[in-house]
Amino acid sequence: MRRVPLALAVSLAALAPLTARAQTSSPRWGSFELGTSSFAPNVDSAFAPIPGGPTGAGPWEQMFGIHRRWGLRVGLSKTVFDGFGALDVGLRTGYVRAGAKGFVNTAPDGQPAIWVRSGDTTYFHMIPTSAMVTYRFDWFAERFNVPLAPYGRFAFERYNWWVENGNGATKQKGATNGWSITGGVALLLDFFDPGLARELDAETGINHTYLFLDVTKTQVDDFGASRSWDLSERDVSYGAGLMFVF
Repeated sequence: MRRVPLALAVSLAALAPLTARAQTSSPRWGSFELGTSSFAPNVDSAFAPIPGGPTGAGPWEQMFGIHRRWGLRVGLSKTVFDGFGALDVGLRTGYVRAGAKGFVNTAPDGQPAIWVRSGDTTYFHMIPTSAMVTYRFDWFAERFNVPLAPYGRFAFERYNWWVENGNGATKQKGATNGWSITGGVALLLDFFDPGLARELDAETGINHTYLFLDVTKTQVDDFGASRSWDLSERDVSYGAGLMFVF
């Protein structure tokens, strides 16, 4: 007869820290993220190799090469559901730049082109902006202190861009629209120092701090418009950063 009360007491003792945690957490509004993401556009897919060009490749590869650039991204989201995981809607923006020395043709008039790098730098600037919906499965992190929260995201994208010559003048500009899908995982940093996490919540209202890593597939070509630059990733882009739930 004494086994049932004893089992009940043990169960209540196990649940007590979770109940105390739920009672001491400040109300949740949404999340803020600060991170970086890679950029390697598929611009050359819309262009044939330029005859006589420096490498025989498309204009982007000729000018900037094929390596990835990394840009800053910041985002703010509102939590609209936090029952079984969290559903956030929000906006994100950022900045990325590619720069390289331009080319000049040093061949005499009427002779085959001889291309060499000039002393002036050409820049491609881009401000990517996203309207996004994110589902983060943080139920285990919230209830059982399991420090991993996988998430998925769908976003409508608008990339505002401009090309600047060596004199600082804008030679071409535009905006390209599209969409993206993202999959990632967030590591709950509260797990490593719960006391500091509770103190941060009490002083700032930040419920949780996450370190995130993700992979994104983009299709940013004005939904297949033939006259638009294709700023989709050649394969996928990678992202990382910090997210604060508050």
